[in-house]
Amino acid sequence: FFFGPLPPPPAPFATQARPSNAMSSLIPRYDPTLFGEIHQLSAYLPTEENKESIQFIFYIAAVIAIIHCCLYVVVKLWDGYRKGDGESSDEKRASSFDASKAAYQLTNLFVNLTLGCLGIYYQVSIPLAESAMNKIVGYEQNKIFALGQVGYQLWALPVGLFVVGEAKSMIMHHIAVICVGSVSAFIRCGFRYYVPYFYGVIEISSVPLSIMNSFKNNREWIKAYPEMYATVRLVFAITFLLVRVLLWTPFYWNFFAYASMLLYSSESMSTRAILACFNLSSLILTFLQYFWATKIVSAAVQGNQSKRK
Repeated sequence: FFFGPLPPPPAPFATQARPSNAMSSLIPRYDPTLFGEIHQLSAYLPTEENKESIQFIFYIAAVIAIIHCCLYVVVKLWDGYRKGDGESSDEKRASSFDASKAAYQLTNLFVNLTLGCLGIYYQVSIPLAESAMNKIVGYEQNKIFALGQVGYQLWALPVGLFVVGEAKSMIMHHIAVICVGSVSAFIRCGFRYYVPYFYGVIEISSVPLSIMNSFKNNREWIKAYPEMYATVRLVFAITFLLVRVLLWTPFYWNFFAYASMLLYSSESMSTRAILACFNLSSLILTFLQYFWATKIVSAAVQGNQSKRK
């Protein structure tokens, strides 16, 4: 995932189930026989495999933390060189916070670009018409996205909470991704058919977001390069609305239909608890996308109105 060979494209779960047609792939019907077969499978992936997954998650979190620390040192050195000596203690504290925030945004840009490009690489190999069995329990190679996202969020959660003071919606986002990512990483019914898109492709929209946030934290950049800032904002709005709203919506509700059917058909209380948390976390993430989308559209409308005035 980091500093290693690019993984091969995904292989589906070995099953004789027929691929669904275009309509049923968007609007699935409940099949009690299918879900009965699925519930006969083991609830978790093999123990040894899960142990390796846990190690890999902490490896990812550690690598990202090291990258973050290195970027922080670089930003601090550059900021000190640019400003020179003679700063007051308050100015030094503010400068240290700004450096932490800049390093955090640069780290996010690097990770999101990696996840986004890897997600596109995987997504183009996945057929749109796929069997329900494969969607729910297949594509185990896609688990790399779940491991990467859980490791990423385990790093981002404490940094966002205690270092850069992120908004409550982002803290909620980190926690929800850890919940859904853990199911995809460790549970047999991990819905890994969907994860290259949900945990990978959509992160492409976060790349221009990181650049835009860097402009906001350095207002002099906006004054010096107003056209570049306007272009970055436009690219962010387009990519966000495209991958996190327009394409996300049919993809998500197809997933949610299967996940709800799996929850409904389960007779195990522990499985129901896991799936209920999984479904609820995915709903939180979806409505966060819609909430942020309304803010983007609102900002665009207000910007157009101010230009006309």
